[in-house]
Amino acid sequence: MNLNLLCRINGVWVMLNGISAIVMPDMWFNMAGLEASNAAYAAAGGLGVAAFSLGLISWRTVDIAGDAIKSYGMLFGIAHGLFLLLALYQMATGLFAGPPAYMQIVTSLILALGFFYYSRSSK
Repeated sequence: MNLNLLCRINGVWVMLNGISAIVMPDMWFNMAGLEASNAAYAAAGGLGVAAFSLGLISWRTVDIAGDAIKSYGMLFGIAHGLFLLLALYQMATGLFAGPPAYMQIVTSLILALGFFYYSRSSK
């Protein structure tokens, strides 16, 4: 595996999550044991568009970053680290639980570590 492939995998994963937030928000809320309001559906749609956009950026980074690919990899690693911290905080406060929480933690950890590993300087 290399950073280019990891960016593509990340792009697909994040875009799929974005699409699911847009077209299947009930799945997100039900799996987390949350009740959804109209405001929650609107927020899920906004999150879905933002996630899809970030996935598209990750996918295209391979083609446009050039020598800066490692810098972009570090940024993606930081973003996944932030999602990891958010999931842990939400679990600690009782807002987020169950399989979606564990899946978020595992995928964020794997992707963050992968981006940090493949973005490290070889000097």
